Amino acid sequence: MTRTELETSVNECTAQVLERMFFLRAHGETESPAFLAHSGVVCEVNFDGSPSGRLAIWVSLQAAWFIAANFLGKDSGELAELEVSQVVCELANMICGAVLSRIESGTTFSLGSPRLLSGWNPSGADALVRLAIPDAGDLAVILSIERPVCPMSA
Repeated sequence: MTRTELETSVNECTAQVLERMFFLRAHGETESPAFLAHSGVVCEVNFDGSPSGRLAIWVSLQAAWFIAANFLGKDSGELAELEVSQVVCELANMICGAVLSRIESGTTFSLGSPRLLSGWNPSGADALVRLAIPDAGDLAVILSIERPVCPMSA
């Protein structure tokens, strides 16, 4: 699978998870990842299987609170910081599962527990996707895999 195919899969899966589980529409962006210099919440999910790797997300602070409020059915003022972090971790977990199901549907994976990271390092990623959530902020997803995945089946 090419980088473009991986990025298309990550983009589509992320948009579907946001729409179906968080009731949000996101739009793909093509500008440089300079926006990552802003404050955000970073979460990583490692996975073992064929292939093994990791998926990480970066969510701007404003978008993280907005996403958590939508998911939990609360006003953002009612949320605790812990709730926001937990929702971002759940979002990473859902996106990881959706992406792996799409790119390697015949493989069984073991997903690690999502964990918060203190920083974001997209270098060496096999796919990097940025999405904008209107009136909320930005979200980025990276996928790093240990070996190339099989071509998508038609």
